[in-house]
Amino acid sequence: MYAVIDTETTGLSPEQRHRVIEVAVVLLDEFGRFEREWVTLLNPQRDLGPQHIHGIRAADILAAPDFVAIAPELAGLLAGRMVVGHNVEFDLDFLRAEFARAGIDAPLVTNRSMCTMALAAYLHPGAKRTLGACCAAAGIPLDGWHSALADTRATARLFVHYLQSFSQPPPWQWAYEEVRAYRWPELAPSRMAPVVRPVQAGGRHGWMSRLVDQLPRASEPPQADSYLALLDRVLSEREITADGAEQLVQAATRLGLTRGQVTELHRFYVTGLADAFWNDRDAGPVERRDLDRVAIMLGHTVTDVDEALAQVSAGRYVPPARPGSQGFPAGSTLVFTGDMIDPREQWHERAIAAGFHPEEVVTPATTFVVAADVDSLSLKAKEARRLGVPIIAVDDFRRLLGQKRAAS
Repeated sequence: MYAVIDTETTGLSPEQRHRVIEVAVVLLDEFGRFEREWVTLLNPQRDLGPQHIHGIRAADILAAPDFVAIAPELAGLLAGRMVVGHNVEFDLDFLRAEFARAGIDAPLVTNRSMCTMALAAYLHPGAKRTLGACCAAAGIPLDGWHSALADTRATARLFVHYLQSFSQPPPWQWAYEEVRAYRWPELAPSRMAPVVRPVQAGGRHGWMSRLVDQLPRASEPPQADSYLALLDRVLSEREITADGAEQLVQAATRLGLTRGQVTELHRFYVTGLADAFWNDRDAGPVERRDLDRVAIMLGHTVTDVDEALAQVSAGRYVPPARPGSQGFPAGSTLVFTGDMIDPREQWHERAIAAGFHPEEVVTPATTFVVAADVDSLSLKAKEARRLGVPIIAVDDFRRLLGQKRAAS
């Protein structure tokens, strides 16, 4: 009766020509009993996208079939079954695009499928959004995270857990009867054998993923959780690349979100991260800097993070000293990086007049770096981040110089 699915992809948007590189299916009967499972890697004939997330290497897919080769078998697994997934709309968007690219009109209808992310919210108001968080709440282990088969197995067990909350037949039986009547095209069987990667145990990695699992749901607008689930994926490694940003824009457009709604969702997201950060006993200064970076990438400031932490800590949080409050003492060493409006020589003179010591190279002894762009990817900025040296904006340094003059 059910086909539980999950995909690994080269990106977030099929409209941007991202492709499926792994697909897994677990079949269940009407009572949620296991029938069979199937998984294969796919060769997309392009780069593999965020390999640090899905863990698939180029060597893994060299002998893998393309989607056209496995389309008949996959269609046979899905035909006549209600599709189930966690944030199932994401997977269905990609599968529809892959089938269409293969010239196959696949009757995969999102509002005739089941989403465990939506079921979690329905059965347990206030439930978290991610698969890891939902599985943890249900006592279901999630091993081999971001392997399609591991995620599909976990989603299947989660769905069975939720299915037990309903009588038989379930309230969506009418939708299943429609799905069972959908006509799939007749396809010649394929002799291409699936190519499988070993499932690596270990679960989620990285502190940001741990925080993401604790984030609350957004009740409004209705598309909010779908957008935030994509944001979870993008930010699992604390970075939004230019390509990732474009994919988020495409996703917001596809979901019908306005600019104002996206801005509000980003504010909600940063507040949720601040709350999770405050309650994470393992989070320290390095993780705080990562949290600041995420906030800036979402259009906020470190001051916004300070305010959010102050709110969630009931006044127990004391913001760290920043330029404009205590600043840096006279005698501090600093390094300039980036093209600034005023000549570099003028900045050196101003720094020396304020009692600072400009240097050309970032070392462990450097007190701070002044950057034309605080998100700079210059060698000096990269070295500062590696060493944990604070990076401040030119405007912050200008205010700091003003304070020094006033003190004098």
